[in-house]
Amino acid sequence: MLAEFDLKYVPLKAVKGRAVANFPADDPIEEDSVTDLWSFPDKNVVHVEDEVWDVYFDGASSSMGYGVGILLISPKREHVPVSIKLDFLATNNAAEYKACLLGLRSSISLNIKKLLEHGDSSLVTNQVTGSWKIKSNSMAPYQAKIEELEKYFEEIHYVHLPREEIQFADALSKLVALVNIPDHIDNMPLCVEQRSAPSYINEINGSEEDEIEPWYTSILKFKDTGEYPDNLDARGKRALWMLSTHFVEANGGQLYKKTAQGVLLRCIDQKIADKVMEEVHDGEYGPHMNTHVLTRKIMRLGYY
Repeated sequence: MLAEFDLKYVPLKAVKGRAVANFPADDPIEEDSVTDLWSFPDKNVVHVEDEVWDVYFDGASSSMGYGVGILLISPKREHVPVSIKLDFLATNNAAEYKACLLGLRSSISLNIKKLLEHGDSSLVTNQVTGSWKIKSNSMAPYQAKIEELEKYFEEIHYVHLPREEIQFADALSKLVALVNIPDHIDNMPLCVEQRSAPSYINEINGSEEDEIEPWYTSILKFKDTGEYPDNLDARGKRALWMLSTHFVEANGGQLYKKTAQGVLLRCIDQKIADKVMEEVHDGEYGPHMNTHVLTRKIMRLGYY
């Protein structure tokens, strides 16, 4: 039908920012023509904080027990984990509903008015939003209780997420389901910390740093005297002998690693290695590289 027409397609060109700036400069608004439509009544408002809290909930049901877990995240990114062990029989759907109710009750206790609940159960998410009808009589009381608690909030929404995105709530529910809590204990505190280095790093960087021998001490000693460490067996001695063939001692007792190309790399201990890495990353535009690239670059500089 379009064959009878002579059509030509032209790509849309970008509009430069100068054209936008020139338009109001060429056509200024006269003072007399300014009305309330051009005014800004909220010009003094610079920033409005969003007080919406995020809640991630999940329930676990297994032969070992039943549990629910939630994670509340404040607008300032503060995390509040809560988990409850269920000492009665519950199905997977019932545990999910219990977790959703726990998120609502915890939010009410914190006087939260705007809430965004995240869960991995499509059944619970679609039933509480009204997308699916509740056909099971056992789930109807949970839905009625949720509708009752929703009246305390000014704004509430439900979002369905895959389990990979609610890992913390999933881990809480599974943990409390597997743990046997004694009858005389009502609350068990949970402390989660993150460490960026092994615990023994403080001992290495402490006052005993000068007393730590370099990693190549046994190789250097065997090259000098031919003696093996006392704690080595026959297999370990053979491994040390084969390893020492790849090293060369020169320059007054300095040990070098001999590469396949015949290049000698100076063996350095941890203190010197830290200084070398600082020099490699020195400068405002220092390179960002992974472990393998950093190792290769240090070796190209002549260190091992």
